Amino acid sequence: MKDTMIKLHRNRLFTLLVWLIIVFIAIISAPNITDALQSYSQPSYGANSQPAKANQLRQQWGYQLGGTTSVNIVYQNSTGKITNSQQAKIDKTINQLKQHKSYYSIKKIVTPSTNVAGKNQMLSKDGSTQMVSLDLNAKGNTLRVLTNELISQVKVHGLKSYVTSPEIIRDVNNQKNSQVTQLVLIALFIVSMLIVGIYFRSVFAPLISFITLFSAFVTSYSVSLHLSRLFNLPYSQYVPLEIGIATLTIGTIWNIYIYRKFRSVLALQREGGYATTQTIAALRFPITVVGGALAIIFFACGFVNYDQIQSLWTLGITYLVLILATITLNAVFTAALGESLFWPSNAPLTAMKSHFWSRATEFSLWQPLASFLVVLYITLPFIYFYHNSLNFSPMTNLTQTNQAVKGAQLLQAHFSAGKATPITIYLKNDKPLDNEKYLQHIDALTSKLQHTQGVSAVYSLTQPGGMPIEKYYVSSQLQSIGLNAKQATGQLSQASSGIQNSDSNLNLSALKQQVKDMSKLVKKSNQIISDSSNLASQVSQAAANSGVAGRQSASRRVRAYQAKINELNQSLQAVSSGLSQLSAEGQVIQNYGQNSYNNLQNYSQQIDQVQKQLKKVSGQVHSSTSQLNDIYDYLNGLQQSGAANVYYITKAQLTDTDFLQTMLNYTSENKKITTLQVVMKNAPSSESNIKQVQRLQNQVNLQLRGTPLAHDQVAMTGEPVSQAINQSKLSHHFMSLLAIVIIGVMAAVFIVSRAILQPFYWIIAFLMSAVTGFQLAYITMRFVANVDQFDWQVPLISVSILTAIAAWQIIALGLSFRYTELSMLDWIRPTMASYGKIVRYIILVAVGLAIALTFGASFALIEIALIVIYTVCVYYLVLPLIVSSLGKLSVTLPSKKNMLKNK
Repeated sequence: MKDTMIKLHRNRLFTLLVWLIIVFIAIISAPNITDALQSYSQPSYGANSQPAKANQLRQQWGYQLGGTTSVNIVYQNSTGKITNSQQAKIDKTINQLKQHKSYYSIKKIVTPSTNVAGKNQMLSKDGSTQMVSLDLNAKGNTLRVLTNELISQVKVHGLKSYVTSPEIIRDVNNQKNSQVTQLVLIALFIVSMLIVGIYFRSVFAPLISFITLFSAFVTSYSVSLHLSRLFNLPYSQYVPLEIGIATLTIGTIWNIYIYRKFRSVLALQREGGYATTQTIAALRFPITVVGGALAIIFFACGFVNYDQIQSLWTLGITYLVLILATITLNAVFTAALGESLFWPSNAPLTAMKSHFWSRATEFSLWQPLASFLVVLYITLPFIYFYHNSLNFSPMTNLTQTNQAVKGAQLLQAHFSAGKATPITIYLKNDKPLDNEKYLQHIDALTSKLQHTQGVSAVYSLTQPGGMPIEKYYVSSQLQSIGLNAKQATGQLSQASSGIQNSDSNLNLSALKQQVKDMSKLVKKSNQIISDSSNLASQVSQAAANSGVAGRQSASRRVRAYQAKINELNQSLQAVSSGLSQLSAEGQVIQNYGQNSYNNLQNYSQQIDQVQKQLKKVSGQVHSSTSQLNDIYDYLNGLQQSGAANVYYITKAQLTDTDFLQTMLNYTSENKKITTLQVVMKNAPSSESNIKQVQRLQNQVNLQLRGTPLAHDQVAMTGEPVSQAINQSKLSHHFMSLLAIVIIGVMAAVFIVSRAILQPFYWIIAFLMSAVTGFQLAYITMRFVANVDQFDWQVPLISVSILTAIAAWQIIALGLSFRYTELSMLDWIRPTMASYGKIVRYIILVAVGLAIALTFGASFALIEIALIVIYTVCVYYLVLPLIVSSLGKLSVTLPSKKNMLKNK
């Protein structure tokens, strides 16, 4: 049993068994790339960043909107304005969504009919495009699932419909990245196998290389993913691709070196186990040194305060795993297969000379200064005119056929270029904002932001439509007051005229004459009464006398007279009775006349007093009219001045329907948080985005200073803010990444080569080649694909690839320099002749794998491929010139006579 175990150990079967277990665990425990990118590809921000603070305020919003995501449904009539019938269809579709809100996880729907005051922000000026805003709670389902369900449900016959938002576009970009990553990884493995197979003309060599590299990739991917979960380490959307590129680039180069060395050893020693031991012993140190240096470099990136650079720590894990895989797994199969590894071709590899490097070395040793000038001629123009512009938008790699991209472009075309990517500003006050004290300053902030450079529109609680509402401003209210004052002035003028007319109608002298006439009439009535009384007494007396006379005369004539007298007596009695009645009526008339006289006398006195008061009131009315005219003139002037452009909402207006609807859309449930939505004139651009976001922040801080809102919590979020943060951090920390990479490679080469000056030249040459490669790639993309900006991830991925290539090339050259016993001039010629073949292997692998990157049809990966190809090609051209010319100049420079002489 012991002998069996020893035999198994010698045959490295335990190593194979361990790797099988590791790979099996890695495969079953790690999620697929799509799920990983879905979970870890969203941008992360620190707790003190603006988006993080805004998200915290959003969680406090209430109305069950804390964890929601806003998306827009966009409708367009491509033939003109949206008709009434089409609008009815839209309303019907939205009503159906309202009825199934819970099914689609919809928490809020805002349409032009539920945002009357803010209708302008939802309808384009030409009337052909309309927005409907939804707040979705994507906790139960992913945003991708909800979006796909909504796409089919919101369709309206006769109209184009899209469901879009910055979050949806970012998710679509992540989905495409996952698809591209899987496709490119497959292409990379295939190309790697083809390179190994073609180089060795073998069937088993590429299969063994595939097994080794696949094991390293799966293990690195799984370990890095689990470490990220356990310790909450940064993990970007390009990590799986970076791990794959690192594994296949350096792993393929190492496998070629191992197999080539193994084949050369087999030429002397046929026994596979012994040849494997010799091969691993010869290459263990350079592989370990290069892999260890790269691991340290990328582990150091974890200390940079930027998650996209920090995520490069995964490459540190990758290179450690790759070292173990290439040394141990390759050894298992080479020991077992021996020469069969290279079946069906067992012929030894022919030594190929690098004619260019030999001639370049000869020329540089003959004319070192001229050779150095050639290097400057090749690289300096590209370095001097270097231009690098980055695009931070997730739409960079998306095709125009995607519905979310179409919806965003439609908003940009019919509203403004920044409509699809608005900035949301959150304000949180310690007291409710539903009063004039705070609303006035919110409106002033809105107006200030509207006049900020680069801003197209600002929608807020006081201006939901992006325009001031006149009835809430002092100027409008002054106009109403002025009109009332003018009307009051006119009414007072009419009153004054009426008073004057009344005064003229009140003729006091005529009234006094009437009083005098009434007095005479009373006197006459008194005389009549007196006369009638006297006459009545006389008639009574005459009647009595006539009775006496009748009794004294009995004659016939007397009796005839007596009859007449009796008749006269009856007449006199009737007259007496009438006079008595007349006297009584005269008394009544006298009493009435006396009363009338008294009343007229009193009325005359009252009229006299009224006339005096009317004259006094007429003066006061005239004075009031003059004052009201002055007030009207003042109010009219104040209305036309800038001082009247002040927001002032009355208590009655606070309770009207329009304002309550706006409050519902723009304030939290407790009325303490509000939002301002800022739409920029242009889409986010790396050239101006940072300045625009910073300008907005400064304007908000300045406008709120010294107001009741000065101590409010303020936070900004949105795609421009996210892109500005990425751009700012990348521009700030990219130099840190370059410093870590350059210092790391330099330190490794200095230590390995035990030299400083020559390795320094080699590293500078590679940096010059890299800058030239970047510029050539930029020029190529600009003239071939009309792409003016690289994707912002391109520099990061390119640096990670070029660092690995540079480390292997330069450290290998440093090892040769370390172990040579020749002088500098004696070392250059043979080293360049042999090293030229090694560099060609690297170029073969780098170019082949770079071409595989283009299989994803992604501009970002095409740009990376071009950068790698151009860089390694330029470095292949300039390295022999730099090594030879500067190597000779460093020796001969003190002797000017020998500077231009041949060796």
